[in-house]
Amino acid sequence: MVKRILISISIFSVFYVTTEAQAQNVNLNTNAKTLTYEEVYDTPNDINKLFLHLQPMYGELFTTNVTVGWGIKAHYYWKNLADFEAHVRTPYARTFDLTRDAAFKNSTVDNEAKPFAYYELLGTYHIKDVEEDTETKFILYSKRYKGDKWAVTVPLHTIIPTKVRKIYGARFGGMAYKTSVDFNRIMDKQGVTLIGDEGGEIGPEESVYGNMSTVGFFIGTSMTLIKNVAVQPDKVYGTLVNDLIFTTFFDINFTPMVTIDDIYNDGVRFSSEPIQKSVLGFRAGIEGKFNRKFSWAYGGEIGYRPGLKQSGFFVLMKISFPVFASQLRYQVESFGK
Repeated sequence: MVKRILISISIFSVFYVTTEAQAQNVNLNTNAKTLTYEEVYDTPNDINKLFLHLQPMYGELFTTNVTVGWGIKAHYYWKNLADFEAHVRTPYARTFDLTRDAAFKNSTVDNEAKPFAYYELLGTYHIKDVEEDTETKFILYSKRYKGDKWAVTVPLHTIIPTKVRKIYGARFGGMAYKTSVDFNRIMDKQGVTLIGDEGGEIGPEESVYGNMSTVGFFIGTSMTLIKNVAVQPDKVYGTLVNDLIFTTFFDINFTPMVTIDDIYNDGVRFSSEPIQKSVLGFRAGIEGKFNRKFSWAYGGEIGYRPGLKQSGFFVLMKISFPVFASQLRYQVESFGK
């Protein structure tokens, strides 16, 4: 799995470098006119306060379980002091919850596999929130070859001085999740077996599936870059906008509550006590959204999730659409005649 991820990163890097080189070559070899523009606004502190995400699709590769589903998320900015998030996600159906689906088809024990679900609450305190001068790259498009059928759109770019808001934050939050588990694979990895109340071991011919739930918290750091700028070039190009809110983060997870259900087979209880747990983990990720009333967002994470020892590695990708945003300004000024 790690080898596949490294290969994917290498292919993406080569593609990015090639594309960037081509874009620079176009810019250097095209006799484009000097761009003149008028600034419409450049206010990175003037962003929406509340973002509501509908996530129609997420995909998570988790060593314990693989799921594809949907979620919802809310993100609120409180002045320049802090911001808060709440997030829930779950699979579309049993067939998109692979371990649960395998349990439904193959399990020979009495336990009923439960659906995957993930919950998270997060607060970020703004340790440092500053506005700085920077330069922003805008992509330009113009038709360099005239003709009805064979017109070709050639991308160019320009660099314009703008402002950027940088937020360095300290994160703290809570998380909980539940998932079905393939105990045959876990026992094989950890080299353990389950002992019944009557003294016997669970047989190797049994297909053993059960459930696990966890509750914990995490602390970490983040950096957010906010641009909220629009410029109006001359009549050759349309309005150029860059209103991206981009965040990178790193968290340490501590999960003191890991509950693994006992296994029942023909009415006999087999204790899950031999299964080894893990309470520490980590994650690193990115998130991006746009400062608009109606837009979309994206995110990704990679790390090690607490729960079962040797079975915590995960990779997560998620897309939000639509994302609704509001300034939460409802007061209207009034003047006497």
